Amino acid sequence: SDVVQPSHFHDLGNLLFAFVMLWAYVSFSQFLIVWSANLPEEIPWYLRRTTGGWQWIGLSLAALHFFLPFLLLLTRFVKRRIETLSLLAAGIVVMRLVDLFWLVAPAHHRDGFHLDWMDLAAPIAIGGLWVAMFVRQLKGRPLLPLHDPRLAEAFGHARGHG
Repeated sequence: SDVVQPSHFHDLGNLLFAFVMLWAYVSFSQFLIVWSANLPEEIPWYLRRTTGGWQWIGLSLAALHFFLPFLLLLTRFVKRRIETLSLLAAGIVVMRLVDLFWLVAPAHHRDGFHLDWMDLAAPIAIGGLWVAMFVRQLKGRPLLPLHDPRLAEAFGHARGHG
């Protein structure tokens, strides 16, 4: 807690902001290319995702995976507080999982929106295994790069902008 300053969280918030914008850019570009090409083999992909209840997931992705994080990350308040930045990052990860579900599930459930218990259990199980392995590996390692010659500069960055 003595090393990490609000300016570090501000930098992480800027990085998160860039990734939110990148996701929106790539998603919209893909949609625009398919829409402008108007190819019969590409159109059913979007038709399945804009009917049968799937359209609400698409709208929630636009709202909660782009617009809300974009607006919140414009403020210094969110980017400089670990609690709000962590909550926002967790929400973006959840919406990323929803995005992956929206990309895959309509191809398997052509009659409309369907959520199975495995759609929730699989990401939780895989994520739990990943977190367990991460924490296990982290226990044996220092949290700071102790022999990095730029470590003092990072401390100076925190003091200069904090």
